[in-house]
Amino acid sequence: MASQSLYRKWRSQTFNELIGQEHVVQTLRNAIVEERVSHAYLFTGPRGVGKTSMARLLAKAVNCIDPNPAARPCGRCHACTTIAEGRAVDVIEMDAASNTSVDDARELIERVQFRPAEMRFKVYVVDECHMLSTAAFNALLKTLEEPPDHAIFILATTEVHKVPATILSRCQRFTFTRHSVAATSAHLRQIAASEGLDLDAGAPEAIARAATGSMRDALGVLEQLASFGQGAITLEQVHSLLGMTAAAEVNALIEALLHDDLGSALRAVNGVADQGADIRQFTRDLVERLRALMLLRATGDPSLLDVGEDELRVLEGWARRADTVALVAWIKLFSGLDFQLRTTPYGHLPLELTVVEALVGDRGLGRGPGTGGRGPGATPSPPVARVAPPVRAESPPITRAPAVAKESPVAVEESPAVAEESPVVAEESPVAEESPAAAPSPEAFIAANADFTVLERIESLWDDIKRDVRPRSPTVQALLHSIRPIDVEGNTIVLLASSQFHKDSLEKPPNRRIVEDVINKQLAAVFAIRCTIETKTETRDLRGQIREARKDEMVRAAMNIFDAHIVEIEPDV
Repeated sequence: MASQSLYRKWRSQTFNELIGQEHVVQTLRNAIVEERVSHAYLFTGPRGVGKTSMARLLAKAVNCIDPNPAARPCGRCHACTTIAEGRAVDVIEMDAASNTSVDDARELIERVQFRPAEMRFKVYVVDECHMLSTAAFNALLKTLEEPPDHAIFILATTEVHKVPATILSRCQRFTFTRHSVAATSAHLRQIAASEGLDLDAGAPEAIARAATGSMRDALGVLEQLASFGQGAITLEQVHSLLGMTAAAEVNALIEALLHDDLGSALRAVNGVADQGADIRQFTRDLVERLRALMLLRATGDPSLLDVGEDELRVLEGWARRADTVALVAWIKLFSGLDFQLRTTPYGHLPLELTVVEALVGDRGLGRGPGTGGRGPGATPSPPVARVAPPVRAESPPITRAPAVAKESPVAVEESPAVAEESPVVAEESPVAEESPAAAPSPEAFIAANADFTVLERIESLWDDIKRDVRPRSPTVQALLHSIRPIDVEGNTIVLLASSQFHKDSLEKPPNRRIVEDVINKQLAAVFAIRCTIETKTETRDLRGQIREARKDEMVRAAMNIFDAHIVEIEPDV
């Protein structure tokens, strides 16, 4: 006979047993005591944080017969025990992923009219409700708004942005947060002790970090580890199962970054690769540790960090030596690696290149002492610092020539996989008629290329950006239908509005913040927006020339093939 999974065996049976989500527990408890329970609830949040458990607890609480309302659910009465055992005919759980049609919704509506068989309330729990079809949602609208007095609806979803606004407006919404590492590790120790499992020091914290706030995932990992064999569950077993790297290896790389020691940094990366560890997970661990260091360095407030005492002491030592600007630059560099590491055929090479970029990337730009690549003062080169995946941040430059590239432009940092003699043909490309009087500097080309790369990225994501704005404000989404991105100027995105009304509406601080938040989430970088109602005339300065050159199909093909950027534009002969 199959044994019961730990997450089912240890599912919370009373409000007191529930880990985390105190804000939701307190609100629902007050509603039960004051007999002000709503007819419809919407529970949102990541997977494994207690949405379904809370739905069952609420179903118990409204049907519990304990004389003290504050003690409900008691976990002992007939209603509580039958619901916990899944035998209650008046608590109906429906998986919307497999019941998506309008016929399923109509069947539910027909059944809801019948009174409960043995309890006071009939409770419908609809899990992953965002999977319902539009027709099914429409069929539920009237019933959700005015259900029978004996019916309560509890909708749960991990993707609230897919739930129609008409449904959201009919429900009381509760947002569930991820569990902290401290809360998860403490709960794991408690369950391990009850199950007769020994956890070595550091193992619960490693499991908790890998679960990323999901208690169900953490219990699943603990169950897997329990089947490894007899004896204590060690930190090495956790790392082996999850493909994680030891904190010491992450620490070694951060130490090398702080000491500007490129050799030690590359040795740390290769040491991780030689172990066969998951490089993507190592990079995530590195970014998380750098983020914690940045928060501590910038605020000096340890309460913002979700770490143990040993880790906090290490972070405090680093914070005294680190530079906030450098930390921000490193986080931007390494956080953009996940896509590259997932798709590259070159193993851990992107991570090695990023380490080099973090320490010496600016030295070739001649920015002078203090900014040339030391960890505490380093600033990443513009294409890397601002371009989000899947744009390849480390793309080398490429030339733009009128005929066959002679000998000058190709000499600038071509990809190692490309032969030095490779000609770039662009005979019919529309380029500027005359070069500027003074040749633009390499820095100017790098900055302009970076801006237009970001612009192309934003243009490709514009529909997704408008979609993600809708859950926060349908009005702002409607505004964006009359607005489009036309330029990027450093860390500012320029948007073109079709009228003064649209421009003024978007520039209201609340609306601006919504758009900036969504754009920055999509690009994994920090940008401001500026709105205009006038288009720039076609210019023949450097930015205008690069803009025109990047529109040429042959130039774009060359940039894609050679993984490069434009570094020079020659006049037509």
